[in-house]
Amino acid sequence: MIKGMSNKVTDEQLDMVRSWAAGGVDLNGIQKKLVAECGVHLTYMEVRFLLLDHGIEIRRPEPEVRPAPAPSPEPEAAAATPAPQASAPAAPGQAPVVPTMTLDDLQIPGTLLSGKCEFPSGTKVAWQIDQMGQLSCSQLSGSMTPEEQQAFVFELRQILSKM
Repeated sequence: MIKGMSNKVTDEQLDMVRSWAAGGVDLNGIQKKLVAECGVHLTYMEVRFLLLDHGIEIRRPEPEVRPAPAPSPEPEAAAATPAPQASAPAAPGQAPVVPTMTLDDLQIPGTLLSGKCEFPSGTKVAWQIDQMGQLSCSQLSGSMTPEEQQAFVFELRQILSKM
């Protein structure tokens, strides 16, 4: 550890972290601000755990709502035919992708967490989070679709939020 640096967070510094998170600063930014402004050196995962332990949530920027453009005047013939929809509705009966996530009973050496994920499509993935907080995945069978990737990330976040 660098001289003059600490890995303890005081109540004042915790208040600073709360204000940064409320301002939308991401984990990496909070980690850098702790070092630069407070002399506190924490790993990315320690910062994540700090936020979880104290119930601090990073404010996500609100999506910008733009008013719909004013309709342009149409000729009478064109007004009689309905305009096509901008996006097709979801296919009826299509269920959301819900994977089955499991944690390994014995963690792989050098990891904080590891487990497996299986999708209804038959795709299987092994995943692990190393001591630096980095996620890695390896396909055991099949290939994840974008929808399955989103479902995997969501389920993993649910598991991590309960720890």
